[in-house]
Amino acid sequence: MKTVFDNYDCIHTFAQQNQEFGRTPTRSIFFEGTKIYSYGYHYLLGKFIDKDTILINDEGYSISTSKHISILIGATSQYKRFYTTKTDIDYLHNHILSYLKTKLSKARKPQIYLSEIYLLNETLNTFLEYTKQKTKAKKNKKYRDIVNFVNKLQRNEKTSIEALQQYRKKELEQKKKQDAKQLKEKLSKFQAYKIDYFRIGKNDYLRISEDGAKIETSQGVKIDIGEAKRYLRVLNSGANMRGETISNFVTQSFDKFLKIGCHTFEPTEIKRISKLLNNEQK
Repeated sequence: MKTVFDNYDCIHTFAQQNQEFGRTPTRSIFFEGTKIYSYGYHYLLGKFIDKDTILINDEGYSISTSKHISILIGATSQYKRFYTTKTDIDYLHNHILSYLKTKLSKARKPQIYLSEIYLLNETLNTFLEYTKQKTKAKKNKKYRDIVNFVNKLQRNEKTSIEALQQYRKKELEQKKKQDAKQLKEKLSKFQAYKIDYFRIGKNDYLRISEDGAKIETSQGVKIDIGEAKRYLRVLNSGANMRGETISNFVTQSFDKFLKIGCHTFEPTEIKRISKLLNNEQK
């Protein structure tokens, strides 16, 4: 069984949860069972709470660890995910009651900070209920401080809920436009071999490696081109693909979108790569 991987394959193998141990050559990333680490046991990068849920430590303190976080987020898109910056009571106490509270007191547009405070409070409580820690949390003074502050805001807030909802709607529309522009730029660079990894939105993209030996995904995963061709032949034959494997990844669905492990591909992307492979054979 293979246990030494590059960064991408190490994290993706961990995400599949089908082997107990793995590492990179320098142990910059390694995993043991349900836990994965970045540069040592002092930084727990992520851990599975249960078979369907992972807690990701997104308090990155270096550029390289931040990159590990980004890869892990992409590699676990098939699971329910929680993040320490949205579930750790000590972190949220400081972020909400020091940083956001100060920002809110000076803001010309308080909706920005109100929206973030309410969302963080909601996410924290969802996590505590999911992990059955709510009763214990109520004994924590910092948690009570957060709850009391949010309740006070909601009672006295002058901005209506409708206004907040309208603000969020506009914010999402703006983000959608920005993502579309960024996706176009990143995809162009990916296909030109200027970058090896990007993650924007829910979908993933494919390319043939420069040496023609592999199919590469926009999440940095490399699949032997022979294995990719075999998989695509089965897919294009109209067979039932649920459970079909390719490398370490298992097909979850193949109707509207092709979902393989943490990857999601639109039918147009599969047709495009199939056409490229067919042209190569001619």
